[in-house]
Amino acid sequence: MKESINYLAVGTSAVVSLLLSYVWFMVLFFKPYAEALGKTKEEMDKGPTALQASAMQLIGNFVLAFVLAWLMKKLGYTTLIEGLKFGAFIWVGFVAAVLAPMYAFQAYSIGFFLMTSGSVLMTLLASGAILGAWQ
Repeated sequence: MKESINYLAVGTSAVVSLLLSYVWFMVLFFKPYAEALGKTKEEMDKGPTALQASAMQLIGNFVLAFVLAWLMKKLGYTTLIEGLKFGAFIWVGFVAAVLAPMYAFQAYSIGFFLMTSGSVLMTLLASGAILGAWQ
């Protein structure tokens, strides 16, 4: 029998990641993040509304969690610890390895790299843990 994706776990991962990202960027790192971008709050407010940005992030989080769940099923990862390890592995191989040189060439600081990629690491760890534990 073919195992299917646990869509409730995928949806939960997406929502938890959205909430964690909100705390990460709006509570912990808003000022240094905006400064590293070289933008004022007024300039940032000219972009998408908070609702639009949150909707885009939620969709992205759902896609990320679905792909992570699919890969974990294919690889047979079924525990919280395996999910955490896989999330960290994906971050190193597909996020840090891509963003670090890109940010270096764009002259962003290591702090900016840590803030932005750290948010993705947090998302991958949380999603990996939820998906691994919720079999």
